Amino acid sequence: MTQLTFTEFEAFAEAVKEASVTMRLTALEQRRWTLRYEIAGSLRLQQGHEGGGNIAEGETLSDGWTFYYQPHPVFANGQVVTGDEVFTAPPESEFCLACQPSHEWLTLFVPTTLLFPTSQELECISAAKPHALKPPPQVTSHFTSLMRRFLAAAENHPQLIGSPVAVNCFEAELLAATKELFTRNQCAPCRNFTRWYRHTKTTLDLAMRHLDGGLSIADLAEQLCVPERTLRTAFQRCYGLSPIEYLRVNRMHQARRLLLASCPDATTVTQIAFGLGFWDLGRFAGSYRQLFGERPSETLRKCVRE
Repeated sequence: MTQLTFTEFEAFAEAVKEASVTMRLTALEQRRWTLRYEIAGSLRLQQGHEGGGNIAEGETLSDGWTFYYQPHPVFANGQVVTGDEVFTAPPESEFCLACQPSHEWLTLFVPTTLLFPTSQELECISAAKPHALKPPPQVTSHFTSLMRRFLAAAENHPQLIGSPVAVNCFEAELLAATKELFTRNQCAPCRNFTRWYRHTKTTLDLAMRHLDGGLSIADLAEQLCVPERTLRTAFQRCYGLSPIEYLRVNRMHQARRLLLASCPDATTVTQIAFGLGFWDLGRFAGSYRQLFGERPSETLRKCVRE
């Protein structure tokens, strides 16, 4: 599964914005991405729409906090985050988002020094973990409305970004709304995510060493010394998928990477599919097309066309 740091994602976002194209992260269905990205002083805002489900995981930047909002329920670090909640991740923390089909999302990056300017506040949040913030619904609504309105205004009036006074006023307003998410939070962090996430990563490592399918979920659980039910819970809470479904999607992404890196004169779709344990070529081709929007043979020919 593709993993991106927020630095890499921001570079990706800039490329999308400049090219005016639509695309997506790690997708479970055909691609239908739209994305807007703006910088307001020290704050960085993104708004996107995804036509199919996706999984994104990685690590946040070292100098600030990231906030993620989606109006429909999403699995975020093992928690189900609802439309009244905002998922937040402190600096240099791991995140895992598993979203359902057809969703809109908003993200905001805020430097730590703006959120917690005093040494006492920094000490209090030094051990913070990624978690969902659940303030009263009107607080969340105000926070997300500010982001949407600014992004829409910047799109309709490009000169807005060139006005320091207007941008500074918005920055102060959004920063106040962001702080209110913390001060009126009513939800405790999920304490099981680190353990669940470790189980899923170890399972993936084991499975990738046995692409012949020699290890069942029961075998993987036994090697991890955890109950099979615990392993299934870990994958469901982290990704919203069963272990079998997650490992299948991961192998599909491995197949795509190999197809993109291979020359059609030196290898074939069949060789790559068999090498990754896909023995039913018709089913492989159908699942691949549903996932990436093109046939495996089309992917393999891309290096020739490019």
